[in-house]
Amino acid sequence: MAQIKLGELLIKANVLQESQLKAALAEQAKWGGKLGEILVRMSLVSEDILVRALSKQLGMPAVNLDAVQVVPPHVKAKIPPQTARDFSVLPLQLRDEGKTLVVAMSDPLNMRMLDELRAVTKCRIIPNVAGRTSIARAFARMYEENVELEDADTNFKVVDAQGRTVVKNLKDLDPAAAAVVSAPRPPPPVARPPPPVQEAPRSTAGTGSPADLLRSVEEVQRKEVAALKAMVELLIEKGVFSRDEYLAKVKR
Repeated sequence: MAQIKLGELLIKANVLQESQLKAALAEQAKWGGKLGEILVRMSLVSEDILVRALSKQLGMPAVNLDAVQVVPPHVKAKIPPQTARDFSVLPLQLRDEGKTLVVAMSDPLNMRMLDELRAVTKCRIIPNVAGRTSIARAFARMYEENVELEDADTNFKVVDAQGRTVVKNLKDLDPAAAAVVSAPRPPPPVARPPPPVQEAPRSTAGTGSPADLLRSVEEVQRKEVAALKAMVELLIEKGVFSRDEYLAKVKR
């Protein structure tokens, strides 16, 4: 039997009108992206309704992550935090003596993600449907509550034009540049009496070569770009806009 389309399913469930579906489809044709996420972003359906509709459409279990407070450490360790964040996926349960991993996913039909998860976890993957923002909330509870401040300060998320994420660690940067980026801001200057009229010329010793200064400036600029891209990625994860919308704006 052919799979019923999501829009038709929502209309039959009386949670979406034909005119609303047409508006969402027009938005999809203009900017791209997934219909379900567009419907949620346009406030035409709630994420909870969308998840239930996808569960019925795909014949796949839905999971309420707000009711999941704890995931055992050995289960959580199956998927690295950065992979979980990038794929909008969370490990939930190990079965079959550790050979099968049940996960919550916002895009459970993404075969590339499923293949990569199988390669990373060395497990058979059983996906359950969950909303993107629900996964983000659960991720914050399960992964971020125990993150050391040092890691939070030295890891930066950089996204390339294809949407791939690269994590830069400040410790891996050139030592001189890392010192420039991570050094605390100096305290405000203290007022001092005016210098003598005849001031000795300032020495340039110890300031470093022009090449070293240029590298330091370049590293600071890279950090600023990384922070901007991280903010864009966060806005995408929060559903403010889609990655396709962002890329469409950038290409203009």
